[in-house]
Amino acid sequence: MAVLNKAMAAAMLAMAAIASSSAALPEQETLERLARMRAMPAAAAGQEAQRQRRDLDAAWRWFGNHKTTALPVLRRELAAELKKPKPSQLVLLDVGYFLRALGEPADRALSMQALLAIDPAGIVPKTQAEQLFRFLHASAADRDPRLFPLIDKVFLRGDVTVLVPQHGYTVDATSVCIYLYGQFGTRAEQHLRGLLNDPAVVNRVLEVLMWVGSPDSVPAVARLLDSTDADTFARAATFMLRAGGPQGRDALLAFDPRRLEGKARQFYLQTRPQLSGMHFDALVQQLSDSPPSEKAAPPRRLDEAAARQLLAALFASHGSYEGIQPIELALAAMPSAQLIDELLRLRERSLLRISGEALADIDTTNTLINTLRFRGN
Repeated sequence: MAVLNKAMAAAMLAMAAIASSSAALPEQETLERLARMRAMPAAAAGQEAQRQRRDLDAAWRWFGNHKTTALPVLRRELAAELKKPKPSQLVLLDVGYFLRALGEPADRALSMQALLAIDPAGIVPKTQAEQLFRFLHASAADRDPRLFPLIDKVFLRGDVTVLVPQHGYTVDATSVCIYLYGQFGTRAEQHLRGLLNDPAVVNRVLEVLMWVGSPDSVPAVARLLDSTDADTFARAATFMLRAGGPQGRDALLAFDPRRLEGKARQFYLQTRPQLSGMHFDALVQQLSDSPPSEKAAPPRRLDEAAARQLLAALFASHGSYEGIQPIELALAAMPSAQLIDELLRLRERSLLRISGEALADIDTTNTLINTLRFRGN
């Protein structure tokens, strides 16, 4: 019996040793992959950067396949990396993003530290800007204003486009900014207004404000109607029409166009006739699928409960209007201010979808918001 007990004990010890060895293997592999990540050179753009991205993606997949073992190591190593005078920018990028995307909620603080430690002028923006966009896009929902300098430097002042291979779609440089700033709500609008005096970025700022701005920005944008640059003037006027509500319309009506010349004057003359038609009854018709000349059944007049049900369906689909008539929301028996607040929440949720269809849906939401500003209560 004693011999049997000794044999069993020895077997159990052997099994424990095997289990410990098996656990050590993924941990050691995690450390080795991090070491290779740290050793990667500051790659130039082109094929070398693409090869680097493939290696980083392979490490990411490996971490994901061994997440239980890898996560504690990644947390520990990232915290240690952040204490270094010159932390590895690639470790900050990929490990920080991994913790944000696949870690626990408690990992978000460490992930944010890594993101804030990325050098806007370093290797990451030069060679891994698409991955940086994804990291920022995943983190923007926190609305941390400390991210603005990084977004400003790399994306607003840069010319970064992002390929979304699963949709066969490339996000252009302005839309990249819309996806990032748009999740910050009014904080982004206030921040962007502060950059309207910067000639290096004013046109792109106006393009982004057309999507994420509000009548609050009308006074700041109205000053740009006196710009001698025709492109700036056209963007400022377009903002008034798309996002300025009645305040934007009134600012254009009060504008004296006699100083305009060339393309700016031509644009204003083309725009001016639209202003008299900018009232709720005319704008709401633009939300209908049927042209005014066609006889069609009138849209449903939703009560507040039905309107909230429709908004809930939109929220669940991240803002897809498939099968939904936007005009029904515009006419719903729900206070305009409440509808607008719900649609602003919907717009931020829609920005989680990165596709051409998502931008089309967000454009519909923005049209609804601007139309409702003309409705009154």
